[in-house]
Amino acid sequence: MRTLSASPDTVARTRFLPIALSASMAFASVAGAIGALTPAPAHAAVPTITTFACPLDNGGGRFYCFVDYTSDSTATVTWSGYGTTINDPGHSDFYGHCAINDYFTVTVTITNASGTVTRTSYRARCKGGPIIL
Repeated sequence: MRTLSASPDTVARTRFLPIALSASMAFASVAGAIGALTPAPAHAAVPTITTFACPLDNGGGRFYCFVDYTSDSTATVTWSGYGTTINDPGHSDFYGHCAINDYFTVTVTITNASGTVTRTSYRARCKGGPIIL
């Protein structure tokens, strides 16, 4: 009866396989650790409103509001209502119109590539009478 024995070539491959597998797993572990330590690319943040106020209701159906904000990328500012907007980076003025004796609120929305932030003013009564400059 003949017994089967592995050829010397097969024996060498069988012994080498665990070593090769162990080395490749060690490399993958080190590569993964290095990748985990590499910082992710920075993304712009959603804008932040730092100041929002409507300090002046100057009569005649006119009022004034402003917003100060920070944004890591170019931002667009929109206001509710009818009026004139003056935008500068990080600041926007809104000169609005309202119906005399009606209540109104003003909403400002700031949008950049990462998202949107909105703020609404308190409810105010639109004054009539002479315009105060």
